[in-house]
Amino acid sequence: MADLKSWSQDEIVRMRREMDRLFDDLCTDFDLPSMVCRMTGDLELREEGGTLIVHMEMGNMNPEDVNVTVHERDLIISTHSVEVSEGRRETRTFRKEVKLPCIIRPDKVVAEFDDGILEVRLPKCPTQSGQKIQIKKK
Repeated sequence: MADLKSWSQDEIVRMRREMDRLFDDLCTDFDLPSMVCRMTGDLELREEGGTLIVHMEMGNMNPEDVNVTVHERDLIISTHSVEVSEGRRETRTFRKEVKLPCIIRPDKVVAEFDDGILEVRLPKCPTQSGQKIQIKKK
């Protein structure tokens, strides 16, 4: 029987990030909302009335290290922090891109950070109905 290897927490976290990235890329390729969020539980996307609400667990991140960017149907949450302890310098970065199910109003987006939870409120753009065009005969 083959020798079994015990995985360290770092290896498991690295594998999870890689799997998240693969699923996010797959969803992006097909213009779908990110499915990884629902599977891992670290990000929740729900709708209340005309607003999309995103909750994301950020652990012990500093709110000053968190960036939220929106553009039409894309939400990007990223972090960058540097910690120095015992003479070691540790840089932590994170980036999560989510394809939203509709176009939002970037000028009305509100983000709040409380007790390790990031909440982003994204007001949806009003739906634009098409207009029938009359065809004229020459």
